[in-house]
Amino acid sequence: MKLVFRMVDKPAEQKLWPQTVPEVTAPPEELDLKLEKESVPENEPVEQKTVPEQPRPQKPRSAIKPRPAMPLPAKDPVMVKIEKIMEEGLNDSYQRLSPVAKQEFKLKGEQAASQIRELLKSTHVKVKKILRLILDWLRILPGINHFFLEQEAKIKTDKIIALKEKF
Repeated sequence: MKLVFRMVDKPAEQKLWPQTVPEVTAPPEELDLKLEKESVPENEPVEQKTVPEQPRPQKPRSAIKPRPAMPLPAKDPVMVKIEKIMEEGLNDSYQRLSPVAKQEFKLKGEQAASQIRELLKSTHVKVKKILRLILDWLRILPGINHFFLEQEAKIKTDKIIALKEKF
C-alpha cells in the first residue's frame, strides 16, 4: 500500500493527512512467464564478451610515512657514547646468544646505561656503582670467565669515567 500526499485547495488541517492508494501489482503467473522468456536455454552456449584488460594506473606512493604509535625519545650524545663503550668487544659473545637472551641482554644494557648516565650527572661520581652495574650486566653472557668479566667491566668503567671528564 502506497501513501500519496495530494495537495489540494483544502483547509490546512486536511492537507496534512495522506490519502491511501492501493498498490497495483501483476499476478505472480505473469512475472514467471516474463522471467522464462528472458532466460537462455541451458543447451545453447552463452556468449561471453571479453574485454581487454587495461593496466590499472598505479597510485604514486606518498612520501609521508606513517608515524609509530609512540615516538621514541631522542637519546642524548652522552648516552649514545656510554652505550658504544659498553658494547665494545662483545659482538662475538652477543651473536652466540639465543634471540630471547639477546633481547634480555639488550634491555639490561639499556637500563644499565641510563643508570650510569644518571650517576654521571652528579658532581661526585661513584665509580664502584658504575662498575657493579656493568659487571651485573656482563654476567648475563654465558660461558665467560669470571676474571675476564671483571677485567672488561673495569676497562669499560675507566672509559666511562674518562668520558665524564671530557664534559
